[in-house]
Amino acid sequence: MKKKLGILVTLLLVLMLGAVGCGNSDDNSNKESEETQDEIIVEETEVEEIILTDNVGREVTLPYPVETAVVANRYNSELIRASGAIDKVIAVDLNTAQDREYWAQFDPENVIGKGQTELNYEKIIELNPQVLILPSNGTYEEAEEKLDSFGIKVFVISGYDTSDFKNQVENIGKMFGTEDKAEEFYDYFNDKLEYIKENVPNDSKKTLYLETTSALNTTFPGDYFYDMADFAGAKNIFSTDYENLNKGEIDPEEVIKRNPEVIVKLITPGEALKGTGLYEPPTKEEFLNSYDEISGRVGWDDVTAVNNDEVYFMTQFSHGGASKLVGSMYIAKWMYPDLLTELDPDEVFRAWMEDYQGFKNIDGHFYTTNDLK
Repeated sequence: MKKKLGILVTLLLVLMLGAVGCGNSDDNSNKESEETQDEIIVEETEVEEIILTDNVGREVTLPYPVETAVVANRYNSELIRASGAIDKVIAVDLNTAQDREYWAQFDPENVIGKGQTELNYEKIIELNPQVLILPSNGTYEEAEEKLDSFGIKVFVISGYDTSDFKNQVENIGKMFGTEDKAEEFYDYFNDKLEYIKENVPNDSKKTLYLETTSALNTTFPGDYFYDMADFAGAKNIFSTDYENLNKGEIDPEEVIKRNPEVIVKLITPGEALKGTGLYEPPTKEEFLNSYDEISGRVGWDDVTAVNNDEVYFMTQFSHGGASKLVGSMYIAKWMYPDLLTELDPDEVFRAWMEDYQGFKNIDGHFYTTNDLK
């Protein structure tokens, strides 16, 4: 919803030029004594605003279009870049700027904080953006309290939230005035999702164990890794009967007991900040070490996925593309190659990198068991 504030300022300036004297004048003084009036009119200017509902359900009034923004969280900046508005971002967080090749335009010495939970409010105020964009797992309520008096809006976009992909991309297009580009970006990925839905019947879903970059750390209903796998047509082995499990590090016996048909593991380079990924992938040796660690766990050689070489790897960087839909495409294809003959995740990743991020596609972010043997 947009609204306009019209401001009309008319200033009448009367300049009386001439000498007031005894009544004697020549041609020059006659000209100076002529009464002149200059009317200066400041034309009506349109100050537009737009009201949008963000990722946590807040209605926020923003200037339209947003011309300056600071952004926390790499996934958010990627969505903005894919929607054609990265030139409106004047600074990001360190978790984003650390990747010097992928985010060369942002200076690691001029960031708005380490990440969405460690913001530098003095720096944000100094930069004076129109809006701070951060995800729902950031300190958005605190940010709103600290920045409101400075006229800096706070808007929540959670670029990792697969289930809210449509709303978030639409919000980006609307706030920055790049609706056409945002719509084209959304349509590309939504078409692939619809194809998966149409071709993977509920009674054909395979069971999946997804492990994050930390050993024995998995995903449960309600978090964004879960949605990524769910959108791929996977049946998470922890979709039920998980309430009493340790969500920090699960018991490996639980995986053996639930016996997944497929395992997907995320890895990231050792030099990346915790919880982040880098454009340059880990070495193949790092992937191989990860496979050896998983297959070497006590009792896991009897797990169906390990027995059948259905263990797959993708990086923290690559899986998160387009609110983790890049990850969804790979998981879907790995699980259902015969059902999804027209789905090409390598082409999806290429499009994401080249068409929507403007970067050369790069190999080494995805591996199968057979690739590592």
